[in-house]
Amino acid sequence: MNNTYYNDNLKYSPLMDEGGSNMYYGASNLIFQKAKELRNRTTPAEEILWSYLHINEWRLKFRRQHPIANYIVDFYCHSLKLVIELDGGIHSVEEVKLNDDNRENHLKELGLTVIRFKNEEVIYNLNKVMETIQNIVNLQHNTPLGDGGKEKLYVIKIGGNIIDDENKLSSFLKSFADLSGLKVLIHGGGKLATRLAEQLGIQQQLIEGRRITDAETLKIVTMVYAGYINKNIVAQLQSNNCNALGLSGPDGSLIKAHKRPPLGDGGIDYGFVGDVDAVNNTLIKSLLDQDMSLVIAPITQDKNGQLLNTNADTIAQEIAKAMSNDYEVHLIYSFEKSGVLLNAEDDNSVIQTINPDYYKDLKDNKVIFAGMIPKLDNAFMAVQQGVKRVVIGKAEQLHQLITGDAGTSIIYE
Repeated sequence: MNNTYYNDNLKYSPLMDEGGSNMYYGASNLIFQKAKELRNRTTPAEEILWSYLHINEWRLKFRRQHPIANYIVDFYCHSLKLVIELDGGIHSVEEVKLNDDNRENHLKELGLTVIRFKNEEVIYNLNKVMETIQNIVNLQHNTPLGDGGKEKLYVIKIGGNIIDDENKLSSFLKSFADLSGLKVLIHGGGKLATRLAEQLGIQQQLIEGRRITDAETLKIVTMVYAGYINKNIVAQLQSNNCNALGLSGPDGSLIKAHKRPPLGDGGIDYGFVGDVDAVNNTLIKSLLDQDMSLVIAPITQDKNGQLLNTNADTIAQEIAKAMSNDYEVHLIYSFEKSGVLLNAEDDNSVIQTINPDYYKDLKDNKVIFAGMIPKLDNAFMAVQQGVKRVVIGKAEQLHQLITGDAGTSIIYE
């Protein structure tokens, strides 16, 4: 354990203090800075244990050198409210032992479970250490229940390039159908709407890669997204013994939105494009409780009944956030790439994890740009607002994305 106690009476950061309900319990900005420094000088015992906790058989998310209130704990699993501390020789000193006891009592008052090991135990008797952790996990974690006894919910968005490929779509839908537990699938539109518009002589206009949705185009995307594509996906899932229900925003007032106002200095009007205002989480929960797997098209409505074309990535994020009070939500963005790439031309250059600081560096150095930035903005918005986990990766690797063995994980620390 790092012998770190900061009783400096600093004001807590309002971004981190949510009445003790979040994973930081009101830690100050100074604690966050110290935690970041400590991650760069971990002990040999911490490195050994981290190698087993970072990717583990329980599929639990652990954090190292994690800020909690006035402390920095060695390892923390928020879904189990579990703190793991490693003690060096200095912790046999009476004054330090007293400090450790006070610290542990405070952590327990916050509702956390604390277990401690000596560095020597990790180095020379790791099997025993892991057995002890396993026993704690068994007591507190009952799959598929996780954070606070919440059931897992997978919110999965499938990209348009996969929809355009019949073989890849069929394979993906089989994997989705095989996935046990509660699940919601949000899909985009692919190129079918553009091709149909061209056949009907309806000119399509794009500005900086964004479609202008005029009145005629809105009819096309509604027919294609909420009609053919949605029902084709539902039918394929039914053929794979997955009881799916196809929906779009207007159904049961599932998703309410407003027309996006003109953007930028030039006042670009994107037409009938919607930004989400509210998600009917009660309806979604009711349908999930009936063992329905939901398939949602990116068409919404405003308060006046006007249909709107809405970004599917954003819909996935909004649904994931809305359901996080009731479920342990895992948001998966699946598309044609293996994840967020350091080199857009090299599908093997996957970045395994991205935090806010690293994300800023990637944007500043123009490593990522264009279509990936809105996807990542949505991902970070989700993890900041209650979503348990966000992963971006290849649709063909759906099960590996879920287990953490593939793709890019988005973390907020």
